[in-house]
Amino acid sequence: MDHSETQAEDIRQAIADFKRAMELRGELNLRVGRRVTAILRTGMLSFAVVTIIMVGMLIAFTARVTDMIVVLDTMREQFSSMSADMRKMNAVIAQMDQDMQSLPVITGEVDTMRQTVTQLNTNMSAMSLRVSAVENRMRVITTNVGYMNQSFRHLEPAVAGIGANINNASEPIKNFNSFFPW
Repeated sequence: MDHSETQAEDIRQAIADFKRAMELRGELNLRVGRRVTAILRTGMLSFAVVTIIMVGMLIAFTARVTDMIVVLDTMREQFSSMSADMRKMNAVIAQMDQDMQSLPVITGEVDTMRQTVTQLNTNMSAMSLRVSAVENRMRVITTNVGYMNQSFRHLEPAVAGIGANINNASEPIKNFNSFFPW
């Protein structure tokens, strides 16, 4: 295979260009490798920092777990107490509800009593008027009896006089009776 000088020169130039391209590629790979290494180092350092923070948080959390357990126990006791209180309130409300069921009956009876008292008040007012009328009539009767009493006092001497007159008038008949015994 015989190549011409120009072909050989072209091949040499292609090989030189290939070599230069390979060097550029190598440098580029080296730069990419350095950057990747820097990124990985930064990532690993960040991961280490995050790990240290997580371990610190885990230590702080475990140190507070006993306090949290105490607080949770207190909350459980409080909730148990609240639950018992709520059951008591429920029972009291149920009793109040049961007691309130008779309230409409009581209200109805109170309304009936109110109506009865109103009727009684009306009747008492009417009775008061009637008693006042009877009282007035009794005053009139008392006055009339007083007049009659005075009239009887005036009649007493007249009746006594009539009795004396009758005795005087009957004297002749008494004598006449002695003649006729029958």
